[in-house]
Amino acid sequence: MGCYYAEIIDISLKDTKMIRQFEIVDVRKRFCGLLKIYTLAVAEETVENVAAMFQKNLGTKLHKEWYITMHNAEHALIIFRNRIFSLSTKGIGVVRGRKLNVVNAEDKDKWEEVIAYAMALGVPENQCDFLPEDWGDEVRGSLELIN
Repeated sequence: MGCYYAEIIDISLKDTKMIRQFEIVDVRKRFCGLLKIYTLAVAEETVENVAAMFQKNLGTKLHKEWYITMHNAEHALIIFRNRIFSLSTKGIGVVRGRKLNVVNAEDKDKWEEVIAYAMALGVPENQCDFLPEDWGDEVRGSLELIN
């Protein structure tokens, strides 16, 4: 049984109580604690149902569109209010605060579609990094556990 990690900004949700239904792996605070980014553990066999549940709970606070990322070492779900993308993470280059590097991505066309979709919704290019800043470390850690 595998695990996905969900990266969720608290103010992106209409109701934050649902976060407590999951194992909270980490909480990072930004803007003097006004914004919290939760990392949750989600069982692989429930990830699609959980993604749909969080999708229904996405709001438009601050008059902006939000997204949620659920990922493991090989796969990611990028969840918007009206669309969910399912992609391979192989070949992805992550630099926090910069658009995802998809030049070598296995699902390059799909990732480019996600980026274009997000930007069309008004997500700034520098927020199209989608995977957490420590994603490379998480992947390496997951692979070490497997080996």
